[in-house]
Amino acid sequence: MILHLVHDEKIINRTISIFEEVAPEQNLFVVFTRHQLKHVTPQSNVILFQDFEKKYKSKDFSFVIVHFLNSRKMRFINKYLDKNLPVYWIIWGNDTYNKMLYPRGFELYDKESSYYKNIKKSFIGVFFNKIFNHFKTKRIENFILKRIDYIVTETTENDYDILIEYYPKLKIKPWREFFYYPIEIILGDTLMQKHAEGNNIQIGNSASITNNHEYAMRFLSKLNLGERKVIVPISYSGNEEYKKTVKTKGKEYFGVNFIALEKFLPLQEYNQLMLSTNVAIYGNFRQEAVGNILISLYLGAKVFIPKTNPIYSWAQNLGLTIYELEKISQKDIDEPLDDALRENNRNILKKMYNKERLKNLIEKSFLNTTYTH
Repeated sequence: MILHLVHDEKIINRTISIFEEVAPEQNLFVVFTRHQLKHVTPQSNVILFQDFEKKYKSKDFSFVIVHFLNSRKMRFINKYLDKNLPVYWIIWGNDTYNKMLYPRGFELYDKESSYYKNIKKSFIGVFFNKIFNHFKTKRIENFILKRIDYIVTETTENDYDILIEYYPKLKIKPWREFFYYPIEIILGDTLMQKHAEGNNIQIGNSASITNNHEYAMRFLSKLNLGERKVIVPISYSGNEEYKKTVKTKGKEYFGVNFIALEKFLPLQEYNQLMLSTNVAIYGNFRQEAVGNILISLYLGAKVFIPKTNPIYSWAQNLGLTIYELEKISQKDIDEPLDDALRENNRNILKKMYNKERLKNLIEKSFLNTTYTH
């Protein structure tokens, strides 16, 4: 049986479904939340981490997949799981860039934003986390060296190279590939045939501070948007103070054309929103919002991200057309993506991020591995 350590997140339901297709009745998903399940659907192969000890023992499992690594899961592994049990760690982004790379110099935050300046003055928030996480990096590195057997990247494989650049000792850990975003599952048959036809502009995908909304807004505010709506989803993640700052700056820059999306939308409604936007801007300096970026590209939107974001070089290496945020121009937002480039993006993504390839990756990356200790 495969043991999965997961968060109560939106993508887990389809993750359960796809693993069950590949390995029926061979998966147990342990959800790390102290509250009632919000996103993950209760079912027979889903339990809360508090219930694990009285129901299962490590000898029941062939290997473990950690979907996002944090302190609670590290303690769980050390306490309950045999040291010879192979462990895979699927990188989510926050667990590497925020917790490991940022304390060693990888820049995550727009230091010119009003929010960053306010928290830095009070020595809390981002600044405090940077200092606190600095002392955690050695412990995380040691845990990976001792307990993680394989490092798995989610979609953007250059995350592995960047991690090794900052933590050379981890190069002894082999790389495996995986992704959470089969496009035909996310969009469905009908939307798979559609393109983004509206002229709205989307900024970011959540209220996480690393979305760097104000950074993106500053570049966009220099252009003439006419009657275009600037839609900013902030219903997910983040804190209330950051959301307040985003709304204040959004209204300051764009007035009545600014729309803060504070209500959490079901996937189908969110996809309809993305069909209305032909320009998508992500101010993240790190790998983040991968699913949103993939769907934006697939639907034919022009996607702009900072050049320093590893997704930029990953997309270019894959042959995708993506744009540097720092060079955004009036022409860029006035002219839709060329049909040939739009179809090229779509064809690349259909080939790379489909359900069948994901099932093959599960077989190759997890099920057909020969373990050595």
